[in-house]
Amino acid sequence: MPHFSKTINDCEIEKGELTWKSSFRYLFPANCPRAQHTDLKCYISELAITKKKLPMLVCLCFREKPEEIIVRPKMGNGASSSGVKGGGIPTLYIYGLSAPARAAWMTAKAAEIPVHLKYIDLFKGEHKTPEFAKINPDMTLPTLVDGDFTLWESRPIMQYMVSKWGGKHSYLYPKDLQKRAICDRLMNFDLGSVYKTVTEFTYPQLFQGKPPDPDKEAAMKKAFEYLNRHLDGGQQYMTGDNLTIVDISMATNISLTEIKGYKMEQWPDLAMWYRRMKALPYWAECNRGLYEWKSPQ
Repeated sequence: MPHFSKTINDCEIEKGELTWKSSFRYLFPANCPRAQHTDLKCYISELAITKKKLPMLVCLCFREKPEEIIVRPKMGNGASSSGVKGGGIPTLYIYGLSAPARAAWMTAKAAEIPVHLKYIDLFKGEHKTPEFAKINPDMTLPTLVDGDFTLWESRPIMQYMVSKWGGKHSYLYPKDLQKRAICDRLMNFDLGSVYKTVTEFTYPQLFQGKPPDPDKEAAMKKAFEYLNRHLDGGQQYMTGDNLTIVDISMATNISLTEIKGYKMEQWPDLAMWYRRMKALPYWAECNRGLYEWKSPQ
């Protein structure tokens, strides 16, 4: 018997071979013949409903992790919500624990950009295979493949996706040069201060079992204090009242501290902003790898 859960309305499904994991759900038509089986692999290409608007879909759970997920909400007049047209869906290579990879995926979700998700297990060395090295010789995640163009490093990927496909969500990386410059400045601060200090504090604890380093914690606190002052004016997000890729990148970096139970209540404005980020409808999905992660033995 199929394992159905809640009903979802008005979505599109693209062709593709998909594999599943029990903790993940995928949209599937209620009348699909394949829904009568619990095969680990389902071939969407066999379905007559490909690329058609579906009045009703149900969530189906399988036991393997999803290798490719493509779901596009239907917009008002039958148009796709994404700016991706014709030339194919971009592929985004990620690892669930990686903060930069989660930020790239969150950006795609925030901008309603459909992507093929490809999961690469860093601890199994899948990023060092000859096949992946041909895609990205630096062998890093995230990596975006858009046709014959390949891009890596999360911040350029986020900027590229919103600039090319953002559409009505262009506020995530504003077209206005002055607003964009503010985003760029804060993205640089994120890379040089937030990401740097958070990873230097958390990685030795997560991957080497070391105790917290007071000096590394002090450096991280300095970055958090700056952000708390930055938010002191009562603004909702880092650049004002609109969510941007700055918020997404910083939030995924800061989330690494959660694994060790680190609290940010000593910075009330920063803590409130972080709670606001965690309330985003796609936060749980895109950050599942963080909360399910267990230290490799």
